Amino acid sequence: MLRAFPVLEADRLVVVLTPSLGKLKVTVRGARRIKSRLGGHLDVLNRVNLTLALGHRFDVVTGAESAESFASLKGDLDRLAAALYLCELVDGLLPEAAPHPAAYGLLLAALRALDGEVAPESVLRYVELRLLDDSGYMPELQRCLVCGKELEAGHHRYAPALGGTVDDRCVVAAGRVLPLSVDALKVLRHFARSDFAEATRLHLAPELDAELEGILGFSLQHVLEREMGTAGFIEHLRTLRRRPP
Repeated sequence: MLRAFPVLEADRLVVVLTPSLGKLKVTVRGARRIKSRLGGHLDVLNRVNLTLALGHRFDVVTGAESAESFASLKGDLDRLAAALYLCELVDGLLPEAAPHPAAYGLLLAALRALDGEVAPESVLRYVELRLLDDSGYMPELQRCLVCGKELEAGHHRYAPALGGTVDDRCVVAAGRVLPLSVDALKVLRHFARSDFAEATRLHLAPELDAELEGILGFSLQHVLEREMGTAGFIEHLRTLRRRPP
């Protein structure tokens, strides 16, 4: 489940991601009642087996059984924030009723990793890049988008509005241009050719993670045409952690 919100007196509208049908909105009647037999299974982040009946506007949930609840990550505020951010990202990038099996598998792998001991930073950065790829917005990481020449080490920047890398000697007519270190470019290229397990074994130093977060964050903001609400919550948690006791 990606998100849920109340409708009418006791119902709930739920956004779910399915492996074969893509993203769907479904209605859960009476889910907000204390005695609801369905409400307890339909927490955000849960992987749930659903039975649906055709409805007039939205299909109606007639049966639900929780398959995975990810209790460990829900008990850790930082990992919970990361998981909610990824759900918001998937919800924002994917259209309704369009199959995206790769995105489903990617999100499920990420939730399982966050429920374990994998570092959240590598999970977030890898999923951000691969969701851009799955949505048709994979950044160019080999050549300059202005002149078309292959990048030279140390002579590259990143232009989110153009969709990837540019030579630092080329003029970008419009849009933000970000510095791009050699290490950050290496990590992005590594993520682009690696599977989830291999990519998330990589430890990202705080400075490198912050650079990648900015680069990918501006790319996502350009695609979505808005900032992610949960990204601000993650930054708020960091601010609280930096405050002296």
